[in-house]
Amino acid sequence: MSQAINLGDMNFRILVETISDIILIADLEGRLIYANPATTAILGYESRELDGMAILDMHPAPVREEATRILAEMFAGTRTVCPLPLQRKDGSLVPVETRIWKGRWNGADCIFGFCKDLTREQEALQKFDRFFRMNPALMAVNRVPERTFHDVNDAFLRALGYAADEVIGKSAADLGLFVDQAEQDRLSEHLREHGSVREIELQVRAKDGRVLDGLFSGDLIHSQGTVWFLTVMIDITERQRTVRELRAALAEIRELQRILPICSGCKKIRDDDGYWQQVDTYLTTHTGAQFSHGMCPDCMDRLYPEYRKSRE
Repeated sequence: MSQAINLGDMNFRILVETISDIILIADLEGRLIYANPATTAILGYESRELDGMAILDMHPAPVREEATRILAEMFAGTRTVCPLPLQRKDGSLVPVETRIWKGRWNGADCIFGFCKDLTREQEALQKFDRFFRMNPALMAVNRVPERTFHDVNDAFLRALGYAADEVIGKSAADLGLFVDQAEQDRLSEHLREHGSVREIELQVRAKDGRVLDGLFSGDLIHSQGTVWFLTVMIDITERQRTVRELRAALAEIRELQRILPICSGCKKIRDDDGYWQQVDTYLTTHTGAQFSHGMCPDCMDRLYPEYRKSRE
């Protein structure tokens, strides 16, 4: 039995020694009695410098009071994670997510601390933030299930005419953003069921009342126990306007393509109600074309021969 325990203890020590994240072991007073090699590699201290150091002193001075409060909450079971950074020996900060629990080490009660290095995650987040801010498409991050806006990008504010403080903390319904709220509700329901939406056409209303046509895509994102809805809207207002104009033009062409009854004498056109109309009147009614009136030379000679002679 003792051999099995010793083997288990050895395996645990090997795990602690080789893991790439920071593992700290402190006495019940919060002073370090062990730090794994990753700690010295990441924070730049030598092992002897860490021996006896207070865990709270590993945080930058401005947040130590907050760290004390968070530590108490974690021991009380009302909090699971400390989001505060650690400080390297050179003063630079390391973004970490710290979890602690009580246990035993070398036969004595102790505090275990596991600090996950979030440097790569922070770099990825910074890249995303730049992409989010500079994207020409309208982008928003909403908290689920409240649907309130947590963040929106500059393109969103420019296109819809809002200031950030008019949007953050509000929902789309609060702003009257969607022309058809029922359609937006269906989009949200689809999102909850499937986790994403792709290229859904919806109309949104700007602050000044303008209506924009948008092509929406979005995904649910889970982060640190919170669910977010990331949406992207491509403004297709001009494209839709062009489509509508094209459809109207095609309708006019179809209208003109059919055989029109025209008088062989006066050249009037008979409309669908059986009335005879001048050509210009008919075309204006059916196409919106406008006409200016003049007289060709042949008609001038036939109707006003005296005028022609007077000019010769």
